[in-house]
Amino acid sequence: MEKKKKLLIALCVLWALVLIAVLVLNLAFCRIRVVSGRDLVDECPRWARPGREVTVTTTVVDDGELYVSGVDGRFVRPGVYVFTMPDRDVQLKLNVVACPDGA
Repeated sequence: MEKKKKLLIALCVLWALVLIAVLVLNLAFCRIRVVSGRDLVDECPRWARPGREVTVTTTVVDDGELYVSGVDGRFVRPGVYVFTMPDRDVQLKLNVVACPDGA
C-alpha cells in the first residue's frame, strides 16, 4: 500500500511539472498558423517569441503577386517574407493575385 501511495504522489508531482512547463512555454512563445494558402509556404516556424524576427519562405510566383495577411511584414526578396512576432498568436493567410494580361 505504501508503494502505491508513493507512486501516486510521484505521478501527481510529475503531472504538476508538466502543466507548469506547458504554461511557461505558452507564455514565452506565441503560435504561428498558416490558415490559408498553405501550399504557397515552403518553410514557416510554428512558434516564436514576441519581438523576434520571423522568416517565412514562400513559393516564388512568376505570374502574379503573392500577398500575406494576418501580420505586418514585408518581402525582403522574392520568396522571403519577414515580420516581427507580436505578443499574440498569428494566423497567416497567403493568396496570389494574377497579373492583368499584358503586365
